[in-house]
Amino acid sequence: MNPISIKFQAFIPKSLGKPLLSYFQNSEHFNSLTNKEEFIRKIRNIDAKGFTWLPEPGNSFSHKYFATDKVEMHHHHSEHSTRLAIQMEINPAKIGNMTRMDGIIKHDKHKFKYGGLNSQHSGLSHQVCAYIKKVPELVDTGSVFIETGHHYVGVCSDTISHDRSDELPLNIDIQNSLSGMYFHESGTVLKNDTTTIKVSASAGYPYAEPWSPNIDFELEFIFYKNLANKSLSISVKGFHDSFPAYELIVNRNVAYSHNSSHYGHTGPGFTNLNTRKYFNFNNCSL
Repeated sequence: MNPISIKFQAFIPKSLGKPLLSYFQNSEHFNSLTNKEEFIRKIRNIDAKGFTWLPEPGNSFSHKYFATDKVEMHHHHSEHSTRLAIQMEINPAKIGNMTRMDGIIKHDKHKFKYGGLNSQHSGLSHQVCAYIKKVPELVDTGSVFIETGHHYVGVCSDTISHDRSDELPLNIDIQNSLSGMYFHESGTVLKNDTTTIKVSASAGYPYAEPWSPNIDFELEFIFYKNLANKSLSISVKGFHDSFPAYELIVNRNVAYSHNSSHYGHTGPGFTNLNTRKYFNFNNCSL
């Protein structure tokens, strides 16, 4: 029997952001920039990378923008960037007899980070700085500088910076049990038919740690294999934050999704990263 592939991922849909240039084109001083062509060139080079952008909290002071993920809801047919994810590969033959040593949750280890077996996957975060700056025009009188006027210039990062939140070992609990009802001869010892896996993960925004709230989720998977007819089913319950978007994908099919924008959450905030959304999905036959 083929392995059961499960992915739970948090990501920021591309549609929540905008091209970086669009944040400046309608600003009051854009057309009078003394370096307008250079400013546009730099921003277009950044937009050519395919990201859309959202202002970081405190953008009016920091002038920083962060990238969304290059994906929309339900584009689960392809690999894409995420903020936080776990990926599981379940061998049906091991249901009822699983351990942490089975390598259930794993991904490629990234340089200088933990990664690998039984760890969470934290995607790269991307950041740029861009703003319009007022520059005073000063005349030296010999004793003091006198402002005689001013002009505006566009300031933009030459490159997109990137960093990754720590890919910490996951909190995992695995229990095996017998939960089905079977007719059998007296004295027959039945094998376990159920594996319950509880896992929680948490990752911060690397450019604002430790001050910004983390993205968090906690999940409980129940895998059941009927010992009589060998049928398989899975149930999942848990919670995640109200932002960003979340998807549970079972064998490339979306079993559960949460689009934060449907609830008015179009960017990260202290409240929506500290508010839990509970869900459950029961008896999915495999």
